[in-house]
Amino acid sequence: MKILALLSVSLLAQPLYEQANAHLQAGRLAEAEAGYRAQLKVTPNHVESLANLGAVLSKREKFSEAIQAYQRALKLRPELAPLHLNLGLAYFKSQRWAEAVGSFEKFPANRQAAHLRALSLMELDRYEDASRAFESLLPSDDNTILIGLATAYVKSNRGAEAQQLLGPMIARGTSSELLFTLGQAYFIEGQDDDALAAYRQAQAINPNLPTLRLHTGAVLWRKKQIDAAMNEWRAERKQFPDSAEAAYTLGTALTLTRGDAKESESLLRAALAKKPNHARANYQLAKLVWQQRKAPEALPCLEKAIKSDPELREAYYLIGRIYQETGRKAEAAKVFARVKELAEKQRARQLDLFSEPAQP
Repeated sequence: MKILALLSVSLLAQPLYEQANAHLQAGRLAEAEAGYRAQLKVTPNHVESLANLGAVLSKREKFSEAIQAYQRALKLRPELAPLHLNLGLAYFKSQRWAEAVGSFEKFPANRQAAHLRALSLMELDRYEDASRAFESLLPSDDNTILIGLATAYVKSNRGAEAQQLLGPMIARGTSSELLFTLGQAYFIEGQDDDALAAYRQAQAINPNLPTLRLHTGAVLWRKKQIDAAMNEWRAERKQFPDSAEAAYTLGTALTLTRGDAKESESLLRAALAKKPNHARANYQLAKLVWQQRKAPEALPCLEKAIKSDPELREAYYLIGRIYQETGRKAEAAKVFARVKELAEKQRARQLDLFSEPAQP
């Protein structure tokens, strides 16, 4: 009787799975999801249903649930290698970059996986690793790969190499993305006029390119055209109100130009609401509240800043000042020793636009 019962369950489950597949092929995603879930209630370890459910959930942008389905399927059948790629895609789309990198590393010969791994490394600020990942895809006539590599070079302080890579591409035809990346390469090399010209050309082609006005403003700021820079940053903030970087940049510029302190604090808090671990936004907010004589509130922000960026010299310096002011002299001395060490390393590092001179 027990054997007959198991057979009846299996026969009942099979039509559910087939019906779900039919819904999936017809693009009826809600019905397909319901079908696979019904199958899994009958046979919870049906690997094919788990895998297909993950695919459906990804299509429906339910990435957290898709990840769980793929993980369950892989736990049951670890040899299903393609599921690692699907899992990586779900991690990538849900912006879980480190986990995406781990999944894509299982497919070193797959170009899509290698490209997505490179993009994930960029999001993790691992620019040298991203450079090597993009280089592994060469030779290529895919502009997205070449622009990605050039951007990784820029972020790694290798502006001349980025220019060399982009030159032949520009000769074949321009795009806003190409010009934008070229502008970044010029900026890294200190060629501000060329950078500004490239950004203006990019803006003429596509005025809606994200972060373009941020970078244009950065050139103007470095050229001491402060009002023009602020106008660019306000325009970026208006155009992309959810951008943490726009809020951080404008908020920091306001503090440095003695603008409205309340607006500056509001902007920095808005940036941190979007990116709580933004090292420089935490530092700038800490400095602002410290200047308002709120040292106890500044310290947690500074601790977050150095946790996110262990080489953020300015944050250590401000911690040292706070320790001095509160009588913690031995701790202050240790922190200032770290400040001196980081000041010596500073030249080898790509600095933020608002980096401050090394303190004596």
